[in-house]
Amino acid sequence: MTKALFKRQMMEVFSWLYQEKKTGKHRSAKGVVGTAVLYLLLFGFLGVIFGGAANALCESLLSANMGWMYWCIMGLLAVFLGVFGSVFNTYSSLYQAKDNDLLLAMPIPASQILLARLSGVYAMGLMYELIVMLPTLLIWFVNAPVSIMGTIHVLLIPLVLSVLILVLSAILGWVVALVATKVKHKKIITVVISLAFIGAYYYVCGMAYSIFQMILFNLEAFGEKLRIFLYPLYHMGMAAEGNALSMLIFTGIVLAAGVTTYLVLSHSFLKLATTNHGETKTVYKEQTVKTGSVSGALLQKELRRFVGSTNYMLNCGLGIVLMPFSAAALVLKSASVRDFFSIPGLESCLPLLAVAIVCLFATMNIMTAPSISLEGKNLWIAQSMPVSGSQVLRAKLHLHLLLTFLPAIPLVAVLEWLTKPGLVYGILIPVVSALFALLMAEIGLALNLKMPNLNWMSEIVPIKQSVPVAVTLFGGWLMVIALAGIYVMLRNVVSISTYFVLVCAALFVAAGWLHHWLMTRGAKIFEVL
Repeated sequence: MTKALFKRQMMEVFSWLYQEKKTGKHRSAKGVVGTAVLYLLLFGFLGVIFGGAANALCESLLSANMGWMYWCIMGLLAVFLGVFGSVFNTYSSLYQAKDNDLLLAMPIPASQILLARLSGVYAMGLMYELIVMLPTLLIWFVNAPVSIMGTIHVLLIPLVLSVLILVLSAILGWVVALVATKVKHKKIITVVISLAFIGAYYYVCGMAYSIFQMILFNLEAFGEKLRIFLYPLYHMGMAAEGNALSMLIFTGIVLAAGVTTYLVLSHSFLKLATTNHGETKTVYKEQTVKTGSVSGALLQKELRRFVGSTNYMLNCGLGIVLMPFSAAALVLKSASVRDFFSIPGLESCLPLLAVAIVCLFATMNIMTAPSISLEGKNLWIAQSMPVSGSQVLRAKLHLHLLLTFLPAIPLVAVLEWLTKPGLVYGILIPVVSALFALLMAEIGLALNLKMPNLNWMSEIVPIKQSVPVAVTLFGGWLMVIALAGIYVMLRNVVSISTYFVLVCAALFVAAGWLHHWLMTRGAKIFEVL
């Protein structure tokens, strides 16, 4: 039974390789090979990036007789990438797997189920870890004098280090599971945590060069801190240089942490896996039922669908977070921004630049593009309600505009405060931005009406792998580029005020025509899908 559990868990972890997510069917042999080649190219590209960093570090640290620090730093990067790549899968695979109830009802010890689940987390972490460790090994063998004992150690280090990644991922998943039993609105909390992880990741990537420079100029001080605060990784580095005692210490610490983590998780796995997370019993209270409008009820339905899906919020509503965040960043850096805006020749284009910035962020909100497809097999519910198709489509548009206009207000206000555009442009900037956002919402909805996918197995398919989403997102970027590019070509013929009026008129006509199409022909298409 244990062997069957492990086999099934590995098949689930690597289902992205052989299973077509849109249909749930197995790919052909050519499809499997093509997918494998695509992922190998992607991982190879990332490996080249980490290999460049490894090469720069290895030469400098070997010349300073601190080869152990090379392994310590690259091992830390591997841990970060491994945990980052597997942590989002840990909570769902350990505690929210759909077959948990089925397996727990069978005569299988919960400890065996947990062990099988952890094997999937281990495999995922190992896969991400090797993106860093394979180029690390290659650079080490090319540059460093390697002994037989050192060679054995460096070949074993990735396998031992992946256990440490498993421990950290499991602990984070366990903490999330504990928190999930106490709080509501887990989807929104998941979005916030995910954005924090992504922001921290890109911040570290952006600061990588500065961090490397700081390390190279302060080797002794940095090395002393690594010995104290990253004691296991310090011994991992010493083991790579052939120290057998350090290899035993590193392996012992990691294995002890792994066994302890497994025992702790075994004690709480059954309770956490069967808890009705974050939900409380509803106590009936007699109260007066308030009636609302049809449009209000449909808007609430769309809003609940949006906030009820982490994938939907993260992939289609990123502008909701970025616009107020960017407004705050502009205020904090207002002196530098004003210096940039005062560059000769740029002052006359500041209103257009402000519009382009707002429109660019608005393109990151693409809620309407997958909204029809996300109805899925429940589409008949919306079609059978005593409402017209135009009312349903209008609710989807209203949600998009509501979640775009509100976060855009502080961004527009800050940009106008910085650019001081005057009364006319002060009115035209928000008007043009609003018309652009309306047109993008209508384009996404129209494309999804013409190209719906109602037979998806996972909601990530219509959200990330559909033509309407791709065309709306990249088409929006092209429209922003065209908005600025056309003016650059016509700036000697048309004044910026005239260009603003023309753009405003063109957006108004296009948005008005598309809105009429959606409320008439589009509504009929929706009613017969």
